[in-house]
Amino acid sequence: MEVEFNLENLNECLCDCCPVQNRSKCVLDKMKIIQEIAQEDLDSRMMIEEERIPSLYCAKEKEVPVDLEATQECQCDKCRVWKENNLYSGEPPGYFCKDGKAR
Repeated sequence: MEVEFNLENLNECLCDCCPVQNRSKCVLDKMKIIQEIAQEDLDSRMMIEEERIPSLYCAKEKEVPVDLEATQECQCDKCRVWKENNLYSGEPPGYFCKDGKAR
């Protein structure tokens, strides 16, 4: 049930539009850095380094942004990555941004 951290899964991931993190300063700061890197060098390896990407939390070691709005509805169960990897049968069942990667 391990999710691979790769470009294909990043493209399917819904974390970047999830209400749990869409007001997080930590997440917004990371997105700003990614946009700056992309403008400078589209082929930069830094674009795919896990610690720089505020998405695909189901594939990453626990990295909890300190200002998540965990009272908002998690979008994991609507995500193609979640469905394709049968994450509904594992732990945690969602809120990977808060509870860590799928196992």
